[in-house]
Amino acid sequence: MKIHVNLGGIPILFKTLKRKELDVEFSGATLRDLIDDLVRRYGMPIKKALLDSSGDVDLEIRVVRNNVYLTEDRMDVILQEGDILAFRGAS
Repeated sequence: MKIHVNLGGIPILFKTLKRKELDVEFSGATLRDLIDDLVRRYGMPIKKALLDSSGDVDLEIRVVRNNVYLTEDRMDVILQEGDILAFRGAS
């Protein structure tokens, strides 16, 4: 599956990846699968920037899918081909 990811809202992600946006092709279906894939590709800075100590998206991170904020059970949200996903810091 291929989705578009906007990382511009989290400075450490921009610094790590040297870009604000990327298209990600991965074999999973959920947000958890996507984040696991990003951690495998880009390492611990991604994990530290996005996840809390229990492995869930940190509460200070806002996740937006197709212009809709994800709230409950966001790690298990099923992503679809062509989704646009954004990670934003709490404001």
